[in-house]
Order: sequence, then C-alpha cells, then structure tokens
Amino acid sequence: MGFTGTIYGPMAGWLTPTSAQRLPLGTRMVTADGRVYRYAKAGALDLAIGKLMQECVVATDHLKDLVPAAAVIGATAVTLTNGASTTITADLYKEGYLFVNNEAGEGQICKIKSHPAIAVNVAGVITLEDEDALTVALTTASRIGLRKNAYDGALINPTTATGIPIGVTPGAIAATRYGWLQTWGPCNVLTNGAVLVGKTVSPGGTTPGSVDVYPLNSGDNNGQEPVVGYVMSVGATTEYSLVFLTLAP
Repeated sequence: MGFTGTIYGPMAGWLTPTSAQRLPLGTRMVTADGRVYRYAKAGALDLAIGKLMQECVVATDHLKDLVPAAAVIGATAVTLTNGASTTITADLYKEGYLFVNNEAGEGQICKIKSHPAIAVNVAGVITLEDEDALTVALTTASRIGLRKNAYDGALINPTTATGIPIGVTPGAIAATRYGWLQTWGPCNVLTNGAVLVGKTVSPGGTTPGSVDVYPLNSGDNNGQEPVVGYVMSVGATTEYSLVFLTLAP
C-alpha cells in the first residue's frame, strides 16, 4: 500500500468501522479545526469510545536478534530465521518494520511490504517496500527485529504498559475492524484520579483506557510515563475530561 500520507476530513461515514481495509495503516487525517487522527485496526477485542489505546504486543522472540542471511545494499528481500517459540503467520508484520539491532547494518529500519508464514526455527523471506530498501549491507553476524505497525492491532491501554499509547477512540471500533484513533487536539478521554486544568496526563495506572495525573508517583518521573496531553476541562474520576492530545501531530 505504499507510504502513509495525509488526507483532510472528516471522510463521509468516518466513524463507521469497516471490515475491509481502505487506507494504509497510520494514514493521517486532519480536520479543519486542527484535530489529527490516524487510521488503525482493532485487535482481538472491541475498543470502546473515549478510551486510550496502546499498540499491540509483539512476540518476544521477534523483537530482536533474529539471524538474517547476507543481503546487499538496495535489497528489498531479507531472509531471516524465525525464533524458537512463535510462528510468524502470513503478513503478520505487513506495514510494520524490520530493523537491525546489532552488528553490520545496525541502526537502519525498513518498512515491510509482505511475507509468507514462517515456522519456528525456519528461514523465510521478508519483502520490503521498494522505496525502503536496505541502505547498509547485512551479514550473517547482523541481528534484526520485527515490529508490527503501531496502528495494527490496537488494544485498550492496560494499567501496566506493554507498548506505547497511540491514540483515543472517537467512536467504538469492533474487534479486528478498521477505524480512526485521535492523536492530537481536543479530545474527550476517560479520567482516573483528580486531574488539573493545564496540567499533563499520562496513561492511567488503575483503570484500563484511562488517563491520570502525571506523573503518577511523587518525585522524579524518570521517563517511565509518557505524556498523553494537557487537561482543558476536568471531569471527575471514572468520568471524562477534555484533553488536548499531544501523541502524534
């Protein structure tokens, strides 16, 4: 589907989720008042309106240190050996990313176009987008990881983070369907705890899908809690507050 672009909306019927994919995941939509949305696919569970979403969880044996075959600069096909515990189903990482985490070629990241199913401990080919070919050659000493597109398989943000927050649902999205997540601008979000006007909020630590005061703990935050946005209008705990989201402009 190529690289993600920007459209200007809202599109007709934009809050009605679809079973078929209509746009590349992560496509950016901007409304006339400056609110920003990203096109996403729900994971295995329904996504309720007004809740904070998180990216999907990736199998630990795919996150890093997969072993590739040697590949030259300009290659759009990378052969790798799958990990020892989790099958890679066909196109599981389509629209996601292959990145080199160590040795030759480390530091580069490429968008994935397609791939077949790859059984555990078996080699398979990951095809990259033509515009995102390797810029540094790989050797058998290189180590690579795979990551799904952040907007593929969205789930309600858990109380203990297992990924990054990616947006808030402006409307409900049924499991495995496609729809929009808001990432920037005024947004109505489930609130946990006593938030304050003009102050930042982070993912809630008690109620899934909520935002809470930032940081949750006193003292230095130590970078453990991402900023979701700034409070514009306060709602009581377990109700909804108007928050200016600052996740993705």
